[in-house]
Amino acid sequence: MTTETDGGYEFADGIPINPIDPGNIVMVAGPALSRAEDVARTLVADGSDNGEGMLYISTNMTAEKLLNACRQTHSPFDDTQMGVIDCSGQDAAQSALGERVKYVSTQSDLTGIGMKFSALYEGLYGVVDQGRVRTGLISLSSLSMYVDLRALFQFAQTVSGRIDSAGGLGVFAIDPTTHETKAVNTLSQVADGRIEVRESENGSGDGELRVRGLPDQPSGWQSFTLSE
Repeated sequence: MTTETDGGYEFADGIPINPIDPGNIVMVAGPALSRAEDVARTLVADGSDNGEGMLYISTNMTAEKLLNACRQTHSPFDDTQMGVIDCSGQDAAQSALGERVKYVSTQSDLTGIGMKFSALYEGLYGVVDQGRVRTGLISLSSLSMYVDLRALFQFAQTVSGRIDSAGGLGVFAIDPTTHETKAVNTLSQVADGRIEVRESENGSGDGELRVRGLPDQPSGWQSFTLSE
């Protein structure tokens, strides 16, 4: 797989993050009430506005629920270049995405998830402009309940390596409050930068975020809005 991408991955106006260079992996970190997973999903769904591929490894939502969530924050939402690995373990209801959904029955099957990820990524890479694909792994915290830290780290490292080599963008969600500090630090090694998310202190927007470890980004906490 050769890299063809050029220029940073851009985001909607409500997300105060400057373009991120191809090949980067970002960890989106925050507790459940902070909407960190919503931010992670949106950073990938923003690819719809630019004709880019969007690939989700979904642990908490079925493919159809995920698609509906993307439609709620992006109107209109073009799902023609979207793929989902549904490992939620919930009923595999018929999805509008058809063959672009791959099911894995249990989150402990990291090998199965990895194989389906590779297949869907290759397919999207071959049809989108300049091979630009955004990948959302939502979430590492959910997977950690089924596998040990070493196996999860190796899986995240493998996925991030494929994204890096293809010039994609990786967005991995994690809830630090559900892990020991050592586990968070270990998993963070696969990422180039970190986006921390918290509830808004003054009630503005949908919450606040700050970017760490990536160049040319706003400093400090910034208010964000998910709906367009």
